[in-house]
Amino acid sequence: MNNTLQNIEAEQAVLGSILYESSLADECILTADEFSREAHRLIFGAVERLRDKERSIDVVTIVSELGDTVQQCGGTSYLAELANSIPTTANFDDYQALVHHCYLLRRAHKKMTSFVDNPDEDKLAEISQEIDAMIDETAATSEEPSDREVLIELMDSLGQEQGELSGITTGSTELDKMTSGLQDGELIIVAARPSVGKSALAINIGIAAGEQDVVVDLFSMEMPKRMVLQRILSALGSVSGGKWKNPKRFMNDLDVQKITNAIGHYEDIKISVHENSSPTVMSVRSEVRKSLKKYPNHKHLVILDYLSFIDVPGKFERNDLKIGAITKGLKRMARKFNLPVLLVCQLSRGVEQRQDKRPMMSDLQDSERIEQDADMILFLYRDDYYNKESEKQNIVEIIVAKPRNGPVGTVDMAFIKEYGKFCNLDRKHAATV
Repeated sequence: MNNTLQNIEAEQAVLGSILYESSLADECILTADEFSREAHRLIFGAVERLRDKERSIDVVTIVSELGDTVQQCGGTSYLAELANSIPTTANFDDYQALVHHCYLLRRAHKKMTSFVDNPDEDKLAEISQEIDAMIDETAATSEEPSDREVLIELMDSLGQEQGELSGITTGSTELDKMTSGLQDGELIIVAARPSVGKSALAINIGIAAGEQDVVVDLFSMEMPKRMVLQRILSALGSVSGGKWKNPKRFMNDLDVQKITNAIGHYEDIKISVHENSSPTVMSVRSEVRKSLKKYPNHKHLVILDYLSFIDVPGKFERNDLKIGAITKGLKRMARKFNLPVLLVCQLSRGVEQRQDKRPMMSDLQDSERIEQDADMILFLYRDDYYNKESEKQNIVEIIVAKPRNGPVGTVDMAFIKEYGKFCNLDRKHAATV
């Protein structure tokens, strides 16, 4: 088992380095639980207590701190042996990494063994998510680039023409200018009140990205796949969505030709619609992994519609903790797979109680958790939704409320509701299709 689920030599090296050079205790990121041998857990526990008390750390003080338990640790002779066995402390970080890696493997082994001994379908998703998190943590400790590598990349980028769009297009010319597109590794929130057009915007962003050869995985929880595909075809073909209620009666020959052309167009772009009424972050990750494996040389975009339908294993005392677990998991996925994740959210009724009904951060349900994890937050507002006599008929304001890098501001787009289609506007507010 040595060097797989445990690495006794690495544990001894960590403890010996601290005994040899006590200042390393302040640099140590391990906890006592991460040591596999009971004696080592007791010794490091003594180190932690001495460190917290800001006392010196050496063989004498550790023996004093251990008290009667010192014999369980091999006695004074073993501590002295640890201190004298270290040829150099230069590799301390490597020793720590080895101990931590084995600790993660032991945790995963324990979880899987418990499931084999007592299979429980209800706990399977929770166990899988924990294993997945451990895999991410292992990758994070082994794949982090050095400062020099990042600096070289930055220098190389100085001579590269990026253009106005460094990320994936949103389908809006003005929004792309303001945000430079949807960036890899970022969690983007699209939020609005019901029926304002948030799902339609998400679909339109997916279409625009797909037309730029981006692989799009669209997870629909509120609508079945059939309905999502109808909305995509209506937007692509400029055919009224209401005609899908009875196509034979309501669609004329021109509509049928438009839908036929739209199907051909859809098959040329790489959008995959996933129908799941209550997915977990883990199940989403699983589908995204398949997509990355299938299209390894393409840019990818993940769209989830919407937050309230995403499930998460475990029990939470408050809803904001559950929301935080979801957004944190999605943000971690965006960073691990280096792709943008767009999450659709619904705003609280607090919007309706103000005279100016343009959304604010506080209108996000459990806003602190969402705002903390999101890299960009886009609010949608339609004046004609509240004011039937509005001069801005069929105009949606896209409010950039939180940009990670860039200005806040508002972009107007035309929203052709019958098609579920967003279009750019010229300065006179005439839609450009």
